[in-house]
Amino acid sequence: MFNYIYGEITELVSGKVTVDVNGVGFELQVSENTLTECKLSQKIRLYTYMQVKEDGIALFGFASLEEKNMFLQLISVSGIGCKVALSVLSGMSIDKLVDAIVRGDAKQISKIKGLGNKTAERLVLELKEKIVAKFSPVALSTGQNLDLQTNKNVRDAVAVLCSLGKSQADAEMLVDAALKLGAISTEELVSMAFKIK
Repeated sequence: MFNYIYGEITELVSGKVTVDVNGVGFELQVSENTLTECKLSQKIRLYTYMQVKEDGIALFGFASLEEKNMFLQLISVSGIGCKVALSVLSGMSIDKLVDAIVRGDAKQISKIKGLGNKTAERLVLELKEKIVAKFSPVALSTGQNLDLQTNKNVRDAVAVLCSLGKSQADAEMLVDAALKLGAISTEELVSMAFKIK
């Protein structure tokens, strides 16, 4: 129903932000990562997801479209609800999370508070294919000079960025720029791509 909310932050508490939009205060549940982007009296745009249940309605806010898209991927996993998804986003940066999923590193993900081994394994199993396999491999202009492993890392990094809301062209451009800055592994490429403006 709501794609985003734009207004002034009037309250900040752990896990929650209140945004005043023309005199109406919207309370949004947020990850710790989004909370660090928020400051009192700041005008901000938060991307939103509305959960409707029998016992009430909850609004979730995200500082970036990438975080919202990862949240949507997480809640698509059986057994992971909105609160657990926020815990995952609070416990690990998006680039580290997607790298762990791509590598199948459920052990790393299970270190997040409130997430057990079985849930972490299910998360990896259900999301790995969604994040990587649904995007076709791409050949970047620099690809001809790269070894096979680096080519795979480039394809995986582009796929990850696309799964988080970047267009194919933007993802390729960001990964290409990250390569030129010396990034090699999928994690480095994704991490550096997030830092490039």
